[in-house]
Formats: sequence, structure tokens, C-alpha cells
Amino acid sequence: MALDGITLNKVKEDLDKYLPIRINRIAETSKTEIVFNVHANGVRTNLVMSFHSNYNHICLSKRNYTTYNDPSTFVMVLRKYILNGIIHKIEQFSYDRYLLLHIRARNELYDEKEYILSVELMGKYANLILVDDQNKIIDALKKIPPYENTRRTILPGAQFSLPDKQNKKDPYNTTDIDLNESLVNQLQGFSKLLENEVRYRLKDSSFTDIMEIIRKSDKLYLHKIKDTYEFHIIPLTHLQIPYTEWDIEEGFDEVYYEDDEKERIRNIADDLYKVVRRQIKHYETKIRKLEQSMEDALNLQFDKDNGDLLYTYHDLDQKGLKELELTGYDGETRKVKLEPKLSVKANANKYYNQYQKKRKGRIYIDEQLEIARNELTYFESLNEQLSLANYSDALDIKEELAKFGYLRKGSSKNKKKKKVNLYEAKVGDYTITFGKNNIQNAFLSFEYAHSNYTWFHAKQFHGSHVVVNTDKPDEKLIRTCANLAAYYSKGRYSSSVPVDYCLVKELKKVKGAKPGFVTFKNYKTIYIDPEEDKELIITSI
Repeated sequence: MALDGITLNKVKEDLDKYLPIRINRIAETSKTEIVFNVHANGVRTNLVMSFHSNYNHICLSKRNYTTYNDPSTFVMVLRKYILNGIIHKIEQFSYDRYLLLHIRARNELYDEKEYILSVELMGKYANLILVDDQNKIIDALKKIPPYENTRRTILPGAQFSLPDKQNKKDPYNTTDIDLNESLVNQLQGFSKLLENEVRYRLKDSSFTDIMEIIRKSDKLYLHKIKDTYEFHIIPLTHLQIPYTEWDIEEGFDEVYYEDDEKERIRNIADDLYKVVRRQIKHYETKIRKLEQSMEDALNLQFDKDNGDLLYTYHDLDQKGLKELELTGYDGETRKVKLEPKLSVKANANKYYNQYQKKRKGRIYIDEQLEIARNELTYFESLNEQLSLANYSDALDIKEELAKFGYLRKGSSKNKKKKKVNLYEAKVGDYTITFGKNNIQNAFLSFEYAHSNYTWFHAKQFHGSHVVVNTDKPDEKLIRTCANLAAYYSKGRYSSSVPVDYCLVKELKKVKGAKPGFVTFKNYKTIYIDPEEDKELIITSI
């Protein structure tokens, strides 16, 4: 659910404890999410602002956020004006769903300037607006021209105005409420969820007592319903389901991080899926056509025999014939089709030319079929990897597609070499490491892993390379590694999946092949029914 004004007020109080906050870095993780890396109260952390229509929010977060390589124009504007600035005051009026971050920063001439960053969290109208000291809009995440909203224009250069005030009562300083009408329409900062909870509690408590509990709360209470959360700063007893208590900062991470991650993945993966699936369709079509051409080319002996037979005809200069019935070398009669405009001899030479063309073409078709099948295998593996990818994995796949020319490369300058992420799990004294895409698999198998580590991969399936740091794994360790290799492969929903394993030193790169493709020898095979190992704690390294 989205924030209401009263919950946002508690977030403001939590942020106030960290003031002043220095903005060290500004980046975007998706089209609707911007992250400030900040120095606050002696610690470095992230100030996360999401403007997604369904789960917009602002909070401090200790989680890691992978950012776009190419920042948007709006992010570049934020960097120009408020990077290295200090957030020294935060305002909220009438418990409405926006915060005004007052920022002090220096311009190009090192003159100190005041800016306001309006963080507006109002559902589909969520927005982030940068305002100068003359109360004019510098830029906004979502621009709104006059023809879309005549009461509030949001464009660079326009005069900034706050969202419309609503004539509602302060819930902490009123007892005059009408229970026959909606509390949302009467009280500032109320949502329908909070109204339902207050009405439920009014059976045993007064409105003033309930609001005093809300005023004193500094926790977030989460109620998990299937894969989503309902939450507030008091337990939602009317839901009559268990809840967990969290600090504000950690609670918001728990509620929003996975949703934000899904949005980040969706933003990048949608385009990648289109590219990958288009290429899969292209190579499937190409293979069908090449196989048909190969079938035609395999009839080349028929053309040579026709040419030989025509030379046995008594009148090689004769024209006007559509076909001849001749006896073959096997004693059987064969009808040979002719081009009437050509002589018998010219028709014989035509068959010979077709024979030579098909003979040479078969070699070319063989080569093209191998290339097309390899490319199809490659894109099918990418399609599988995308289905298991987190945001960082999807960025790896995007980088790989750009490297091979399937996507346009970004225009960022002075890029640092990107760290390759891997995944790790501890089993007793051993460490299991695996990759989830081609870049990770290639790095793991040929750079990260030692030659005496044991390597695993699902046979005949696209999937993860898995290594464990020993050359003599016991049966339990082998089954754990093999299960990981099978689970993070296209065979994860199959049974009795064969998994090959050998020492890393037995691996060899395939010359000219895409990343992650290997050959190996001296291997063994184990059969596994893949399943998620819930006892295995997997971390990103």
C-alpha cells in the first residue's frame, strides 16, 4: 500500500534525527526511483525516493542499490544544483503526502544557494520537483503542462505552488469527529486503512486515546498477506492476523525493497526480453529455411545423374522437348524434365551447373546451420537467465548484448570496469559459488575458481556454473552443488536432471563462442530432482 500522511510524518521525524544530511551522490535505479547516497549522523547510507504510482515512498535504507550507467536528464540537473549540498530542514504541512527538503548548496561560482526539493507521494501524481530560491521550478521528474492541469503547472521556469490544501481537521487536536461520515474526508493524513483501524478500536477506546498511541509510536507494524504487506505505525488489529514490529527504516526496507527491485528489473528486462525473443524467433525461422535448403541440396546426385543421362541421347542439339524418358544405369526408366528453349546438351549442362551449385551450397549451408543453432542456443540461455535475474544480473545481460552489437551501447564516458557479481553459500567448511548469467559464469569458471575446485553444470540445459572449493567433495556436498546447478537452470522444473561435474582444470573455452560456453573432459554425471534448498543461505559477493 502507499503511504498516508500520518505515516509520512513519522518518516519525517525519523529523517529529522539525521539532520543535517550531506548529499554525496545522486543516481537513479529505475524510471521512478532516485537514490541519494548521503552522509547523515556520522554514517553513510541511502536516501531512497520512489515515485511509482502504487508504492511511492521515501526512506533511509542500508540496502545496496545498483544504478543506471546512463543517468537521465533530470538526474543530471539534480547533480548540477544540489550534489554535495546539505539537507538542513524538512517540512510537512497539514500531514499531507509531501515533504519539502530544504537544501543548501554552492553553485559554479561557489556562492551558497537555497533550493527546495518537493517530494510528493500522492499515488499516480507522485513527483519530485526541484525549486530555486526565487520559487521557480528548475526541473521535475514528471512534467505537467497547463493543458493537463490548469491549476498547477509543473514545467521548468514555472512558478512553484504546493498541492491544493484540503479543508480538514488536525487529527491530534480535535475530538469533533462525525462517525457517520468518512474519517478520510474529515481528518488530515488519514487513509482508509487507518480509518478502519480507528473505527475498530473505538469499541474499546476513545478517539483521543487512539491518536495519542499513534503520536507516541516510533515503530512500523507489518502484516503479511500472501506476497504483500499492509502496514502502519500502530498494529492493524482489525485485520486479525499476526504482525511484526520494525524500526521505521528497516520496516520500509522490508516492505518496499523487493517491489522496488521488481520494478528495476522490469524497467530493464522488458527491453531485453524483446531483443532476446526477437532473436530466438529470427534464428528459429532461419534454421527452418536452412534445413529446407539442405534438403534440396541433398538431391544434388539426382541432378548429376540427369546430366549424365541426357548426354546418352542420340540428338544433343534437339530443342523444343519438355521431357525425355531415358533408361538409367540401374536399368530403370526415368523421366527427365527439360527446358524447351534449350537444346538437350544445354539442358544437360544446366543440370551439371545445378549439381555444382548445390555441392558448394551444402558446405555453406552446413556452416550457416551450425552458426544459427549456436546463436539459438545462446539466446535461449539468455531468455532463461532473464527469468532468474535480479537487477544486477539483468544489467550484466544488457552489457553482454551491447558488447555483441544486439543493443546500442551507452554513451557514458570514463566508465569504471564493472564488478562481476557472484553468488555464494557456505556448507560446513566449504564455499559454493555460482553465477546466474554468461558473464558471471565465464568469470567464475576461468578467472575466479582455482584449478583444483570442482565444477558443476546441468547437462543439456542452459544454467548456472557452480564451483565448490575442494577437489574431493563428499556425496552430500556433490548433491548440494548439483542441486544448485539443476535448480538454476532450464531444467529446474524437471525430474532426474543430469548434472556433469569435473575439476575446473578440465574446462576449456570454446574458440569464438559466446561467454559461458565451455568444453570439458574426465567428468562424472549425477542425476538430481531439483528443488529449492531453503536451508542454504545464499549471498551476493
